[in-house]
Amino acid sequence: MKDLLIINNAFKDCFTLCDKSQVEESISRARQTYEQDKALYEDHLVNYPNMAEHWKKELAKTKKVLKQGFSAVTWEQFQQIQREKWLSKKAKKITRKEYYYAFEVLPPLHWVQDERCSMFFIGEPTYATFHQQYLWDKTTNKYYSAMADTQDRTTWIDRLLGI
Repeated sequence: MKDLLIINNAFKDCFTLCDKSQVEESISRARQTYEQDKALYEDHLVNYPNMAEHWKKELAKTKKVLKQGFSAVTWEQFQQIQREKWLSKKAKKITRKEYYYAFEVLPPLHWVQDERCSMFFIGEPTYATFHQQYLWDKTTNKYYSAMADTQDRTTWIDRLLGI
């Protein structure tokens, strides 16, 4: 039964599923795949100089993954890792223009309005129930954005900002 996930330690992304007997082989395959990507990006830097900045960024990310390695985790551990990865950032101030652009790009999810604020989630999740949330604080006329869990009200921007 494939009950473990092989993740890269740099960005906490899943590479593959495996069972306990396949951990070493799966990590070796992950390392080999990233080594191939590294060689490809190095080649592209030479052969496609018009996209050099892109290849440099991809190469740096790949080197970071290779340096930090891989881990085998359970599904429950992976869920917790993703929660920490996506929901640990504080709300950031944004412009009114950014707020309304996000509001108009997709139909809003959980659009809430009252006398103090107007807030909504982007309709497409980033991961599971984690969506980008936007808030207009009507009392200060300031705008904010943060990743939040649509199913966990304690992660919503109004709670984080104390509105």
